[in-house]
Amino acid sequence: SSRRRHTRYIGDWSSDVCSSDLVPTSGVSAVALNVTVTQTEDPTIGGGYVTVYPCGTRPDASNLNFVGGQTIPNSVIAPVSASGEVCFYVYGTAHLIPDVSGYFPTGSGFSALSPARVLDTRGGAKVGNAAGTGAPFVLQVLGKGGVPASGVGAVALNVTVTQTENPTIGGGYVTVFPCGTRPDASNLNFVGGQTIPNSVIA
Repeated sequence: SSRRRHTRYIGDWSSDVCSSDLVPTSGVSAVALNVTVTQTEDPTIGGGYVTVYPCGTRPDASNLNFVGGQTIPNSVIAPVSASGEVCFYVYGTAHLIPDVSGYFPTGSGFSALSPARVLDTRGGAKVGNAAGTGAPFVLQVLGKGGVPASGVGAVALNVTVTQTENPTIGGGYVTVFPCGTRPDASNLNFVGGQTIPNSVIA
């Protein structure tokens, strides 16, 4: 991997990822990043977050959530702009440390999209229960957020949990899977009161 920048910022900041030694200067549709925030400070209202996007219009989505005093990373697959840049919006204040670990060539099997929110359960009941016996939440992803209605083998998601509550035993977790038989695996782990994201290919 290659470290792109270490900077303290609030608001929008752009990085020319295609100037990295690991990424070609052209023919790139998206980059794989590990984005870390550190020395974070809370915004005036609510918790802080980072949105990584291909510059231009900022989407209503987050890739990384934080509270003051945290150092926390997340894996992000970010589309790049026509000029080879990605933009980082920070709500709150933090140092940004993005590391690039790979890229997707233009025309490859991966289709890069600007982030789009396809689900927010905060307006209704929470998902799951304390006993761990809750039914899986089914989300139709085809035809949403720029994903085609057919011909899709998998999707890249950023999954965030918030307003979490502990189960009766142990810590909580989320498993993202293609419905049917649920695998014995987790994509995201949490304790009560956390807001935490993770990148998932499902």
